[in-house]
Amino acid sequence: MTELRRPALLDARRHDREGFDSGEQVLDEWLRRYAGQNRRRDTAATWVIADADDVVVGYASVAMTGIDRAVAPDPLAKGAPDPVPALLLGRLAVDRRWTEIGIGTSLAVHVLATAVELNEKAACRAVVVTALTRQARAWCERLGFHPFDPDEPDLLDLYLLTSEIEATLRRSR
Repeated sequence: MTELRRPALLDARRHDREGFDSGEQVLDEWLRRYAGQNRRRDTAATWVIADADDVVVGYASVAMTGIDRAVAPDPLAKGAPDPVPALLLGRLAVDRRWTEIGIGTSLAVHVLATAVELNEKAACRAVVVTALTRQARAWCERLGFHPFDPDEPDLLDLYLLTSEIEATLRRSR
């Protein structure tokens, strides 16, 4: 098995993204075409896990966001300003050749730890994500994320309060 590196910010000159294949073309294309642009424009940061040859095997993009209190679930909205400050886990994908060994979980844990650090410095009430599929929603729920509306299985918006992250990180170890 090839050695994998810890999560690092995408370096478009160093990290090879061309062969990345998650099985979801929209995620693969975003990594190749838009991840670098988003970083240069300060709209999203992309963290990658790469092998020893700097070939990307997984990635997660994050950005700051705000959630309209009027549509936020009670635990997220209660006592929060409007909009509710949050960290958006915008995209997360793992190359199909590297699935089932915990790369996605490692990236999610990295994002959650980043949210805790951010909350200490600037306030971040939650991490939010819009899952791409029902399967992705179920995976997020296993990590501790809550659906915005638990009664709507087709609604793919989820959140995890920053105050809950520590428990999630303990379970993920």
